[in-house]
Amino acid sequence: QTQALLNQPDVAQNPELYQQKVTEAFFSALPVLLKGDPVLTLAPLSWKNAKGETTLNLSLFLKDPATTTAQPQTLAQEVDRSVKSLDAKLAIPMDMAVEFMTQIAKLEGYQQDDAEKLAKQQVQGLSAMGQMFRLTTLKDNTIASSLQYANGQITLNGQKMPLEDFVGLFGMPALSVPDVPALPQQ
Repeated sequence: QTQALLNQPDVAQNPELYQQKVTEAFFSALPVLLKGDPVLTLAPLSWKNAKGETTLNLSLFLKDPATTTAQPQTLAQEVDRSVKSLDAKLAIPMDMAVEFMTQIAKLEGYQQDDAEKLAKQQVQGLSAMGQMFRLTTLKDNTIASSLQYANGQITLNGQKMPLEDFVGLFGMPALSVPDVPALPQQ
């Protein structure tokens, strides 16, 4: 379908329209894609430099929502209609992150010593913020995060909680399925 979109000059020459049409095509094909219970896996996605390697491992097991006939009453039930499970692990060595941020600072015009100091402050700040919000941990000089989901339950860095509590960590209200409005009395 995307090739057909590229053959339409009015769509191909308008990036916003093209993106909209690709998104529409994806969501119209999504039910067919989910029929096969697909699995999306990145293992590992890595970034290396002279000081180390950052890795992300992700496995997302999906399922066909059409196999569930009951109407969802909670956010977890809605997610469980399409998601069997999620397993994600991120590991960022502090030295690797400092080296990366040092190179960024040098590109911004900082001298080597100042770039290293700034990079170290930024990485330590990022690590502290991640720990404060319980999104990351720091062990063996590595910023790490582990997230699993299945059956309405999240495990974030070893801490189990319902999906609604996890969503609440980000200041978002728990999304719920709206109640059917009552008919007015006559």
